[in-house]
Amino acid sequence: MPPMPDAETPQPTVPADIVGATPDNVAQSGTSQFGWKWGLGIITAGVVLETLVWQIAPDSTYQVMWSMPVVSGTALLLVIWWIFFCGGDNLTLSRRLAALTAPCIVLITLFRFEGFAGDMWPQFQYRFAPSAEEQLQTFLATGATTSRTESGLEQQETDWTGFRGPDRDGIAFVNSSEFDWSQPPEELWRHPVGRGWSSFSVVSGRAYTQEQRGDLECVVCYDISSGQQIWVHTDSEQFEETLGGPGPRATPAFHDNRLYSLGATGLLNCLDASNGSLLWQKNILDEARAANIPWAMAGSPLVIGNAVVVNPGGNNANALIAFDRVLGNKVWSAGSDQASYSAPSLRTFLGQQQIIIFDGEGVKGHVPDSGAELWRIPWTNSPKVNAAVPVQISDNSLLVSSGYSQGSALIELTRQDDLWQTKTIWTSRRFKLKFNAAVQKGELAFGLDEGILACLNTKTGKLAWKRGRYGYGQLLLAGDVIVVQAENGDIAYVEAVPEKFNELLRFPAINGTTWNHPVIWNGMLLVRNGEEAACYRLPGR
Repeated sequence: MPPMPDAETPQPTVPADIVGATPDNVAQSGTSQFGWKWGLGIITAGVVLETLVWQIAPDSTYQVMWSMPVVSGTALLLVIWWIFFCGGDNLTLSRRLAALTAPCIVLITLFRFEGFAGDMWPQFQYRFAPSAEEQLQTFLATGATTSRTESGLEQQETDWTGFRGPDRDGIAFVNSSEFDWSQPPEELWRHPVGRGWSSFSVVSGRAYTQEQRGDLECVVCYDISSGQQIWVHTDSEQFEETLGGPGPRATPAFHDNRLYSLGATGLLNCLDASNGSLLWQKNILDEARAANIPWAMAGSPLVIGNAVVVNPGGNNANALIAFDRVLGNKVWSAGSDQASYSAPSLRTFLGQQQIIIFDGEGVKGHVPDSGAELWRIPWTNSPKVNAAVPVQISDNSLLVSSGYSQGSALIELTRQDDLWQTKTIWTSRRFKLKFNAAVQKGELAFGLDEGILACLNTKTGKLAWKRGRYGYGQLLLAGDVIVVQAENGDIAYVEAVPEKFNELLRFPAINGTTWNHPVIWNGMLLVRNGEEAACYRLPGR
């Protein structure tokens, strides 16, 4: 029989809050071994890693790309620590889950994801505002079409017949002294359009572009004076990608009353430019036996004589294909490199006319009649994104540039009979043109270097200045003025001079992310993005 305790001996006391408690709920109510120091440690580690990212990343694109896993990983670890390892009973855990879930539900309810900006930051829009697609359907349902259907359109020398103009150099047919660049232009019309990154071709008062309308890929003709739709050609094609968004990327090319359009999935159309009727159609990816590239076909068709040239890419000697522009049959094919996002252009170097291709592996010169390769310059980056059309600087040199930390270079061409050689005059990590082409004025080139306007001396490779944050937009040269289409939809006028950056005017032209090239035609400024289009009249002096 155990001894009885002495009545005078003090007994240990048990805290009231664990009387009758089980081992499990005692542990829950105790202090967690992952206390506030762990939370502070996670935050500190995240800050240190993010600081390193911003210090060592080669450009703003990589800063954002590398920041995404750091920021999201830090946030996820903080949430896990706070909910499950910060101590507390079941009621506390429930409250924490509710505190985290409630704002997420509110954000999802109030906002919708609208794609990414050029630097890859996500974009959101108020959910209850009409979407671009809804606004387009309303516009089309309210008498937005016209019956104008004249045939045999007469092309003028000043018509804008394709991507970045007839010479694909982004130079407008204007004398800058004609206009007062210090005054905002007069808005003539504005209306919704389908998704996509196509620009305009303008001939005889008609503006041609490409749009995604629901599950239909469209080639659309508008009356430039009123903005009304004249005709639309549709194909049951649809492309959408998270970073690049939905819709076609290329710009139609006009030639001899025919319109040549290339869709995002490789559908090449030859249309009657008067009424939009289909004359012939090919899928260039099928012809090349090639897969689509991640952000889709973007190289606008190039018409040369009796051929229309496209760059589907691939490794079957079909990376570059010429089709008969009237009949649609294949004339020749050449090359076995992956396509990228730059349009082919026609240039003459040292007396030899040639097709310039900037694909995923570099820049090449090809004979227009056969596709035979004359020369090549290896030029690539990790995602194989080469989008800026190379700029011819002189009779024997061209400027090449791309983003993703690649930079720019001046290449000199020499030839002895049929033997071509290339020489790099200079290279620079500056003047990184991610997906906008430069414009040239004499020895100067102007471009958006990671979203900031820069003036480059092409002889030395040195920047004269770099000012003005416009994002990943596009440029147009109008005499002595650079027309900057900012990524946020603004238009800015900047003097095209080497002495200093001088912005003459900036005004909100359209709303939403804008990667499309602007056009100036007969004193009218035409702009669009994946949400709306607008036309302005430039004020005269």
